[in-house]
This record gives sequence, structure tokens and C-alpha cells, in this order.
Amino acid sequence: MKTKLLLITIVMILFSCKKDNINESDNANKFDIVGSLEMSSGPRDLAVKDHYVFAAIYDKIDVIDISDVTNPQKIASFDDLSEGNDFQCLYRQGNVLFAGCTQTAGVYALDISNPNDITILHKNLNDIFAGNKLSAFDVFADDDFLWASGSNGTSGMIVKYDKNTLQILDYYLLSGSGNAGEGVWADSSNVFMSTINGHVYSFDKNNLSQGFVDDFTFTNQPGHEHWGRSIVGQNNKLYWADWGAGFVTLDISNPTNITADAFITQSSFLQDFPDAEGTDVYDVLIHNKNGKIYLANGWSGIVEIDPANSGHVASFKDYKYNQYYCIEQYDDYVVVSDIVGGPGDIKGIKIIKVVE
Repeated sequence: MKTKLLLITIVMILFSCKKDNINESDNANKFDIVGSLEMSSGPRDLAVKDHYVFAAIYDKIDVIDISDVTNPQKIASFDDLSEGNDFQCLYRQGNVLFAGCTQTAGVYALDISNPNDITILHKNLNDIFAGNKLSAFDVFADDDFLWASGSNGTSGMIVKYDKNTLQILDYYLLSGSGNAGEGVWADSSNVFMSTINGHVYSFDKNNLSQGFVDDFTFTNQPGHEHWGRSIVGQNNKLYWADWGAGFVTLDISNPTNITADAFITQSSFLQDFPDAEGTDVYDVLIHNKNGKIYLANGWSGIVEIDPANSGHVASFKDYKYNQYYCIEQYDDYVVVSDIVGGPGDIKGIKIIKVVE
């Protein structure tokens, strides 16, 4: 009888214990950092080809071999010595790496077929229109075009380039100021741009200059600012990392009437995980193996979301002394940029196991 009571007591204690918010993964190894590379700063953006990571860091693009995920090694670096660039964004398509930059401003198309020796295919650092360059903060390539978002230094701008030549085909400049373009993504008929002041605009791909066909925004919680950092689309959904304002799932089936399907805000995050520090969502990745969404989240490290229930955090791990700025996939892993070091921690890239 005493043995039975002891077993019942143990079971009751186990079920009454609150889940550990530092590592909620049912598999203890799921969100383990398996490898890292210390850098002078966390890269502003990442791209992956085969077992190589391309990292935009200041005026260079570093190439990192991660074939051994436990021991990443920098093998090369690209620097356009004739220009004073700060590379801000990367997008890989096949053997071409598209890069957007500030300072001199504009876009590059780079040949990365040999990662040890990156060469310039094209670059366009010219004015978009009289005296107005594009400080590019995100780029996205589809079958025919390169799309870039950013600003002319004052107002938000979106630009359409011929992907093969980087010739400027069309552009649109938002009115007002403080509305710099952040994320950009396109489907078969429309292109979408998020802005730093918390809007998502949709445009007809065939006529940017006519202006946006819809503008979506939402009221964020006081003290948790918009930033519009990143957007990624899949089917009729657009996933929006809006920094302190949270993570938003948008229905873009009708691009002239964008609606919100789900939100993860500071308060809803803390309802599920009260010991967490909450949202600070920088970047979004849709993992092509397990179909899950992963967020580079400054306050909580890695956040996992099931697209079938995108208003709920499925799991996360808080690494404490970190600020993850961007995220990319490599096989069963994600690669993140950590822009803030801490006690026993580093700035640079980290490789995290996410698929079991």
C-alpha cells in the first residue's frame, strides 16, 4: 500500500510541475546549438547554398563552410574594393547571390558557383531616379525579376529589376517619411513590401508605378514597436515578423483586401509561456523538411510555429544572452545570426538542430 501511495504521489508531482520555459522541446536535443563561429558582429543577413553560408557583414560577404556543423570555418570573403558598401540583405537563386547594400546603395548579382572565388555578374548602384538611390534592406528574386525594398534615405521605396541584367524596370516611392521598406516577397501576380512603421503594402507586379493596391496595418500594444523586419509567403499566406509588435499571419488570397488570420503578440506569447521575455521577432523561415515556421526572435532565441495554428507558439528556447537577427535553413538545422554577445556567449553565427 505504501508503494502504491508513493507512486501516485510521484505521478501527481510530475503532472503538477510547470513546463520549463527555457527549453520546452519534448526532445531535449531539438534546439541544441551544435556549432558556432565567432565574428566581429552578427551578420545582417544570411544565405545558404549546399554546405556554404554566405554572411553579409559590413562591407563584405563572408563564406563559411558548415559541412561539419560542429566546426564552421570561414573559407573566403567577397569585398567590392572599388565601392564603399554595407551589405544588408542576401537572396540566393541557383548559383547567383543577389545582394542589396547601403552606403553606395544599390544591388548586386554575384556568381557563387565557386564559393572560394565570388565574382560580380552585374551591379547597379545608379540612381533610381534623379538624385535618388536605393538603400536596399531586402531583396527577393522570382522567375523573371529581382525585387528590392528600402528607401531613398527619407521615404520607402520598392524597385523592380531585370533579374539577368539588373536594369531598372519600374519603381514606386511612398509619400511621407519614416516608412522605409523592410521585407519584400512576390507571388505570381503581386509583390508585397513591409515597412518600418508597421505596414504591409501590395502592388501589381506589372505596374509598380501606379502605386499600392492595398495597405494593411494593425494596432500594436503600447511599448512594443513595429519594425516590419521580414515577410515570407507560402500559398495564400504571408508571414510577417514585425519586431516588438509580434508575428502576424496575413491572408493574401485577395491582394486588394489583405486580412489578418492570426497574431502572436507580447501578451499572447506570455499567456502560453509566462516566464518568457516575449516577442522581438526579426526574421521568418519556413523549413522545407518539416513545414514548420521558425522565427529569429531576439527575446526568446528560436520560436517554432505550426502553420496550421500560426497564432500559437508551439515551442521555443530562450538562450538568454542573445539577439537572433536572421535565420536560414541548412538540412535539418537552422543557421542564425547572433548580434549580441553576453557572458560566455559570442557574436556571429550559430547552427541549431531543429528536426529529429
